[in-house]
Amino acid sequence: MTDAITTELADRELGRRLHRIRGAHWYFGNHGDPYALILRGQTDDPSVYEERVREGGPLFRSRTGTWVTADPEVAAAVLGDSRFGALDRAGRRPEEYLQPSPATYLGLDRAAYARLRRVAEPVLGADAAAAWRRLGEDVGRRLLAGRGSGLDLTADFARRLPALVLAAWLGVPGERYDEWEESLRAAGPLLDGLLCPQTLAATRAADSAAEGLRALLDEVVAARPGGSGEGAVARMVGAGAAPDDAVAAAVCLALSAVEPTTTLVCEAVRLLLDRPEWWRRLCDSPALAPAAVRHTLRHAPPVRLESRVAHEDVTVAGRPLPAGSHVVVLVGAARRAGAPAAEPADLAGAPAAELPDDLWFALSGEFVGRAAETALGVLAEAAPGLRRDGDIVRWRRSPVLGRYARFPVAYS
Repeated sequence: MTDAITTELADRELGRRLHRIRGAHWYFGNHGDPYALILRGQTDDPSVYEERVREGGPLFRSRTGTWVTADPEVAAAVLGDSRFGALDRAGRRPEEYLQPSPATYLGLDRAAYARLRRVAEPVLGADAAAAWRRLGEDVGRRLLAGRGSGLDLTADFARRLPALVLAAWLGVPGERYDEWEESLRAAGPLLDGLLCPQTLAATRAADSAAEGLRALLDEVVAARPGGSGEGAVARMVGAGAAPDDAVAAAVCLALSAVEPTTTLVCEAVRLLLDRPEWWRRLCDSPALAPAAVRHTLRHAPPVRLESRVAHEDVTVAGRPLPAGSHVVVLVGAARRAGAPAAEPADLAGAPAAELPDDLWFALSGEFVGRAAETALGVLAEAAPGLRRDGDIVRWRRSPVLGRYARFPVAYS
């Protein structure tokens, strides 16, 4: 009885915080603040608000209290400056946002993510990339086989491919794959929830899903004492990692990889199908898949917003910012501003553009790119007649990822 009362009180407090932050976004948005309008997450294309931020100068002060930039030079300076982190020096997130559940491993500081990267180092590198590609090709072909002439690209392919590749690579038992996939689906709003409050039900479901992933991987470790076994989690333990650290690295990898990969694959297919000559070039030469992914990362990146907090007094774009100042980079707007207009002939020579290599992407950045390349290559080989077969639908309250809810396609 006491536990039930405690849970109810915690839900009430969390619900009030979600509504309070959400209400602030709507209030400031109603008064014309472009960053608040972005955070509402009520439009598929926030570029009109991004341009208003750009018009406010290289560093725009939102009425939410956050500094926002769409300038490519300022963006690169902030993201590359070790004086900025996800948390302030006291380990807190900006007061206008929620502290994520510890089970998600998405509320850590830069040093913690660097440590998890070191934990995972023995199972990353060239061997991992080759394994991801082999697994991705096999999974992708199986997902397309027997589908008839159409599917929902989001739910049936773009999300399942990275989820199943990670399940096999990490060592999740085959009989637990359905549970693994369902938990990752329910955890989908977590990255958006770092900046945009989700509903109470979605927040609780996502936190519970993250707990489920951790519990499942705890079982994987327990079933392979001493690090015996083929999965990457067991191999981390076998290489000397503490079991809790190996599980933390695996959970962080999965939660920061699957949804961005899903979005990246869908964005790439959308851009290619909007330019049929580009899609034909890819089908004629699937080896162009990495170039198509690089192009997408530059023009429609799967992570639109990056949040940083100054750990000390710092000057940005000529403005002195005191320690604790919150800065958000509009990644997509900054990259598009620094990129030349693309032509079909430029696809093979698309310049490199990566996900940020710190914070949680220290673990998942390479996987996201590799998995997306493999997915595009499989689609080009197995479904060359791919075409849209209905309206694309995106989730609301998804300003960080621009998550796809539905992407119907058909193919011959």
